[in-house]
Amino acid sequence: MARSALAPARGAAPPPASGGDPAGGRRALRIALLIGAFIGMVDATIVAVAAEPMARHFGISPAAAQQTLSVYLVTVTATVPLLGRLGDRLGRREAYLAGFAVFAAGSVLAALAPGFGALLVGRAVQAVGGGLLTAGSLALTAEHARPTAAGRAVAVLVIAQAVAGLVGPPVGGVLVALWGWQAVFWAGLPVAALGVVVTLRAVPRSVPGGHAERLDVAGSVGLAALLFGLGAGVASLPGPALGDWPAGRWLLVAAAGGVLLAAAELRGRAPIIDRRWLGGRFGAATLATLLSTGSLMSCFALLPFWLENAHGASAAVAGVAFLPIGAGIALTSRRSGRLGDAGRTAETTAAGMLIAACGFLLSALAAAAYLPVLLPVGLLVLGCGNGLFSSANTAAALATAPRSALGGAAGFLSTARNAGVILGLGVTGAAYTAAIRGGPHRGDLVAGALFAGTAVICAGVAVLAHRTYRPLRPAPAVAPPAGSVDVAAGG
Repeated sequence: MARSALAPARGAAPPPASGGDPAGGRRALRIALLIGAFIGMVDATIVAVAAEPMARHFGISPAAAQQTLSVYLVTVTATVPLLGRLGDRLGRREAYLAGFAVFAAGSVLAALAPGFGALLVGRAVQAVGGGLLTAGSLALTAEHARPTAAGRAVAVLVIAQAVAGLVGPPVGGVLVALWGWQAVFWAGLPVAALGVVVTLRAVPRSVPGGHAERLDVAGSVGLAALLFGLGAGVASLPGPALGDWPAGRWLLVAAAGGVLLAAAELRGRAPIIDRRWLGGRFGAATLATLLSTGSLMSCFALLPFWLENAHGASAAVAGVAFLPIGAGIALTSRRSGRLGDAGRTAETTAAGMLIAACGFLLSALAAAAYLPVLLPVGLLVLGCGNGLFSSANTAAALATAPRSALGGAAGFLSTARNAGVILGLGVTGAAYTAAIRGGPHRGDLVAGALFAGTAVICAGVAVLAHRTYRPLRPAPAVAPPAGSVDVAAGG
């Protein structure tokens, strides 16, 4: 029998019976956590191809319809620290199950929306459910993971989220073509129902470990305003991007959100940003997460802009261009987890970011000299580097958090990741739009320069990661408790 990587948390109820089949229980637990990780990410991208049909249906511009993506990302980013802490307080399995229910309710609201405003409300509700699932899947994995196999367990989630982000647009395209834009929301209901059934069967009940402190709602609102205003403001620098508001107004919204967030954090007894997460190894890992995600998302913003604007590529061709990135992440994530579990986190994370930097440099050369054959090679190398970095970095960061605060720690890491998404998309999109005002013929040089600049950021993250994890040693081997299960092992 495979040695266990996940064991029931101290004080947790034993896992439900699996008919005397440890491998079956292991698979069921792995599937339960993968469903939550998958559905939270796929729903962030599946609406991308539905923007134009929604715009026609509601009589709005395609740019306005893209707010369905912005609202989801900002809501998840602003609420996931609070939701992770809610799981610590009420029980992580219970919060995880609630995530499926809230996600399903938001899906119904969005599919039946009589107007675009109601659709955005449905998307926000979906995002709250997605936040519970994102923080819950990561916290439950860390809660039950054996110290010597945490990296491999986290790698499974990293691969699932990478695949989910890539399959969202093509799956959404098929659904829209067959049944209309509402289908991208109805499709989440059977997946959520499956998640509830498998979770009830396979995930042990959690014992609440948090305190009865009030949750920091004001801090969440301030963080949402800060991130949305900052993202919209940066995107609007070349010209209004959301409505008629110029960049200055959106930046004022961001400033007001920052003031509200600061006031809530200074006077609150349970602030949404726990000061414990800002220093030490966890704080450095969080900064590395934000920068690495932002660099990857800069590529997601740049590729379609450049290929469609400078070379007249179709949306389908631009979508296919992302596949090498996902393939690279899938190729190296499991290896990253194993190396991290073996105590080689410093070398693994630094090498991952250096490889990603090489991928960006190859992509820069492909863009500046317009060598289409070289572009997928560069993107594959970029994906390999990100996969090598992410699993080891996430597992090592969570290993520093107290078990009673794993939900809050997972939520804080997710916030950093989503903030990187928002900033990477906004900054790169604004920079490219402003730089090609002289004409699309400048697109190749501009894209090459942006790819090269992002390579420098990746090199900086490599230095940060190596300095952060250099003293790290492998966790001591611990004999697995009886009845433990393993989501990292195959089978």
